[in-house]
Amino acid sequence: MTDTLNNIVIVGQGAMGLLWYHHLSQQRLNNHRQKVTLLASNQALLDKAALNSAKYQLTPYRQEQTKSYSLKYSQKADINSANIIILCLKSFHIASAVERIAKDISPHCLIILAHNGMGTFAGVRKLLPNKQVILAMLTTHGCFRTAPLAITHTGLGQSDIGLLAGELSNEQQNRLTNRLNLALPHVSFHQDIKTKQWLKLAINCVINPITALNDIDNGEVNNKKFTKQIKLLLVEIIEVSKKEHIDLELSELQAVVHKVANATARNCSSMRSDTRAGKATEVDYINGYIHSLGQQNNIATPENSRLWQQVLNLNHSLNRE
Repeated sequence: MTDTLNNIVIVGQGAMGLLWYHHLSQQRLNNHRQKVTLLASNQALLDKAALNSAKYQLTPYRQEQTKSYSLKYSQKADINSANIIILCLKSFHIASAVERIAKDISPHCLIILAHNGMGTFAGVRKLLPNKQVILAMLTTHGCFRTAPLAITHTGLGQSDIGLLAGELSNEQQNRLTNRLNLALPHVSFHQDIKTKQWLKLAINCVINPITALNDIDNGEVNNKKFTKQIKLLLVEIIEVSKKEHIDLELSELQAVVHKVANATARNCSSMRSDTRAGKATEVDYINGYIHSLGQQNNIATPENSRLWQQVLNLNHSLNRE
């Protein structure tokens, strides 16, 4: 890892990718030059004029005025010199995105995986050198895309980061955390990011499929008619998590799910948004991940398995209409 963290590549032109790109690129660093670029899936289709004149739009949190900003797309040289690469993608695009750029990534670059669900790390690690630093980032910021290259920041949140592979000294951890925290606070580094991942996974296993299958806002998950189903989902998750040496408590998970559903009561979950738009969901990496681990460990997960299949079937039926 280099002393400076000023060359950053954001992969993904979705809501979260553009949000991080905006805040990192707008940040002013004393006595340091920085370069923040965005690697988009469709930029190969753009001609030179379109690449050089690209702009994106942002409506800041609790503001009505939308502003336009210049967008710098990543080139091969930017990936070669990147100190940090943040992958803000759907879970099912993570491995293929890393595979496309793996040969251009410096062994000293920090790779940050920012996505919903779990199950991508093993595939990513195989594509990179053994000593490559790979981190997970979980965020609770609310943001949605209103049009291509146009986003609205709908809720202030926090981000948690932690090591999945490689080594960072305490000084390096602090430097990385401060770099991100100055751009889009509040960012915290965790020595045990895996427990944080499981906590978020449990929340997603409840709120995402229930809202998608019932076409409801997040807050309606707290309706008493879902209480029994939520308990069944969480009990299965706790049993599977024990095999991963994760200790979760049912009462704590129930309280957290209730709190998140209440705090995001008027929000439309990402899975519900995807099914409404006829897009693929991340359910394979959410309830499907619990199903897969259950099978591997001979643990029955009937409720998670059922919702996993129902969401897949919902997608198929909507795509046929």
